[in-house]
Amino acid sequence: MLIIPVDRKPDWRRPPLVTILLVLVNLLIYFGIQWGERSHMEPAAEYYLAESRLPEFEFLAYARFLENQNKPEAGAAMRKGLERWRQIRARSELAAARDGKKTSLEDYQSLIERWYVLDADGKFGALMQQPKPPLLGTVDDDELALWKEQREHYLSIRSRSFTERYSLIPAQAGERPFTLLTHMFLHASVEHVLGNMVFLAMVGYAVEILLGGGWYLLFYLLSGLLSAGFYLLFEGDSMVLSLGASGAISGVMGMYTVLYGLRKIRFFYWFLFYFDFFKAPALIMLPIWVGKEAFDLLFGQPSNTNYYAHIGGLLGGALLALIYRLLARGKLAQAHASYVSTGDDDKLLRGLQQSAYAALARLDFERARRDFSSLVSKTLAQQKTPQPDWLLQLFNLSKGTPSAPAFHKSAQMLLSLPKGRFDEQKIHQVYLDYVASAEPRPLLSDEQSLAVARRFAMNGQPQTAAAILQILLVTARQHQQLPQLIQFIARGFMTAGRHDQAQHYQKLLQQQFPLSEESRWISSPGNRY
Repeated sequence: MLIIPVDRKPDWRRPPLVTILLVLVNLLIYFGIQWGERSHMEPAAEYYLAESRLPEFEFLAYARFLENQNKPEAGAAMRKGLERWRQIRARSELAAARDGKKTSLEDYQSLIERWYVLDADGKFGALMQQPKPPLLGTVDDDELALWKEQREHYLSIRSRSFTERYSLIPAQAGERPFTLLTHMFLHASVEHVLGNMVFLAMVGYAVEILLGGGWYLLFYLLSGLLSAGFYLLFEGDSMVLSLGASGAISGVMGMYTVLYGLRKIRFFYWFLFYFDFFKAPALIMLPIWVGKEAFDLLFGQPSNTNYYAHIGGLLGGALLALIYRLLARGKLAQAHASYVSTGDDDKLLRGLQQSAYAALARLDFERARRDFSSLVSKTLAQQKTPQPDWLLQLFNLSKGTPSAPAFHKSAQMLLSLPKGRFDEQKIHQVYLDYVASAEPRPLLSDEQSLAVARRFAMNGQPQTAAAILQILLVTARQHQQLPQLIQFIARGFMTAGRHDQAQHYQKLLQQQFPLSEESRWISSPGNRY
């Protein structure tokens, strides 16, 4: 069964750079380095199993070694492997004598895993470098010479590959701790690397956008380490090579469930011949994914899949995300607000708008205020401008609490609307209501006050602009745009037919800012009102 989130597409205005980098690094390592090593093991395996008599000496020696290490079951398996090798060798030699058929590695497929475990065991290999290893038991000089000759030839064929050097072998993790990190960038096949990278690309970007690139990369690497640690906890004496990014990717999936929490996410599932989509809270998927891996581990068919690593990654990633969620709650909430599905948000905004106006119709002003406040905040989170009527409704509904942030913010946004976006008379009335009611005082900066005054001077409300000017002459006396504002006010009064007021502000301009460009302009003949 396959279950993966397919909630939304990446926002390429904010590309998931770390996810892209991780995918590229994994692909480059596999196709740039590992690809050429695909057949590296085959010649050595073929010589060892099909051509030489090394298994006759070393399978039994390795069985003794394992038994000395208090691993009787593994030792017994090697003894059975030796019997199996003898049977295959006798059958192959008979076929070769009868049909001239050459013995090949295909005949020994059932023994390749035992050969590899023996071959990868560094401690055993070190003991076998002695002139006459005690593990060989009683052998005569001719047999010993034959073993040495064949082993020397085998070692000349068998050179350690890049993949083997940097893959994780649990029993050797203490001697090679760097493989706890390097193994998560290696893969066993094209299908292995492509499958992992598809999962990483589908889930990674949604986690990266919430954590940010730095935290995401750190948590990705830590998840891989926790995944490996969980595997070592249960299989620490294993000599089976482990590699792949799936442990770290499982960590990303664990992070996904905790970071998105109870938000409903769209998932794709595939079971046998049936597939479909469903929506569920992200957090519900954590026990489902862990349960699936545990079921496959306990009851599934034998597989090369490292279920321990998957479970460890899921749990480790979830733990890291939980710590982040507790320590960076505000930052995470902000990231959630800025990364949302456009379709879902449009539907949510339509629902809020309908609810807000319905509450107004039934005179439920508190509910309407909350809904209009949500409409404004969610629209701002999308980096869009809220509809002017939403702002006006929120402003009017917030008048009962003139010290509330919503009252100040809605007024500021209304007064900042571009010309032509909303009725200018309504904007003028908003200003009058705001300065009359705001507590402890109107929260307009000098720049905002200057822009509002200029707006009113040009739109037929020069008296209000003049009142704002009186304040600015105290709070922003040196502002370089004040002469221009006085000139606009003078023009506004002139347009309104109030010539005496127009002349008053021309004189004020010459008195207060005699060196300004505007003052020199009105001093020119023909420019006085």
